Amino acid sequence: MLGADIAMRPPPLARLLAPRLPFFYGWVVLGCLCLAGFARQGPAVAVLSVFVVPMTEAFGWSRASIAGAVSLGGLLAAFVSPILGPMLDRRGPRLILCLAVLTTGLSTMALSLTQSLFVFYLLFVFARMVWASPFDLGLYAAVNNWFVTRRTFATGVATLFQMLGLVAIPIIAQLAMHDGGWRAGWLAVGATVLIVGFLPVWLFLVRRPEDLGLAPDHAKPGTHAGTAEPRFSRAEAMRTRAFWLLSLYTVLVYPVQAGVSLHQAAHLIERGLTPIAAA
Repeated sequence: MLGADIAMRPPPLARLLAPRLPFFYGWVVLGCLCLAGFARQGPAVAVLSVFVVPMTEAFGWSRASIAGAVSLGGLLAAFVSPILGPMLDRRGPRLILCLAVLTTGLSTMALSLTQSLFVFYLLFVFARMVWASPFDLGLYAAVNNWFVTRRTFATGVATLFQMLGLVAIPIIAQLAMHDGGWRAGWLAVGATVLIVGFLPVWLFLVRRPEDLGLAPDHAKPGTHAGTAEPRFSRAEAMRTRAFWLLSLYTVLVYPVQAGVSLHQAAHLIERGLTPIAAA
């Protein structure tokens, strides 16, 4: 409880910087979220894709068995998300994101020690579950807390950095594998997650602007930067058409995207590309 309470309070550096900056502290928060979003891609399917060939060759596993870990991680995340949502409302995103970065970084580094399919499933499924649930929820909850009228722009920037991570981390992994094998690749992925993602979130992320005497979008405290937002309970949200359309989109699109991404690097290597080019 003490650790959670500490994580809810603005960090000292944030309290020091916020009144001295010539611009809105929300942009510092957005920078932290961009770095966390970049780091989030450690257990992304596109990253796992570059490990498919060396790990199946090393252990004799089928590609279907590796794909099963992706599916199981996503399925478990669907059960965890409804529990994490209320926790985010109570505790804020800082604690959730710090734990997500730590567990993702350590889990992906521990994948370098894999000796069996069971250990691979244990570690990757956990990392994948964190990727799909607390990371995703925490990032966009923080964006929503700090931005209203500029929320679309802030969300787009945060998403852009996630895509940059999706491009860069497979290349980092492949470069490490070129010299040290697939175990070095997982170590490089985990180290990247921890180095890029943890300190900015812990040192600078603040739950909401009101904790620093500010208001969303740098409006004057006590005023609204734009039109008041509608608020829904969970039951009310589930009765809206938008909720079910978004749910249908998620169910139909993400499994297809994951299936294609997982086998992409292996397919390109079989077609004659070098592993680094395939990454």
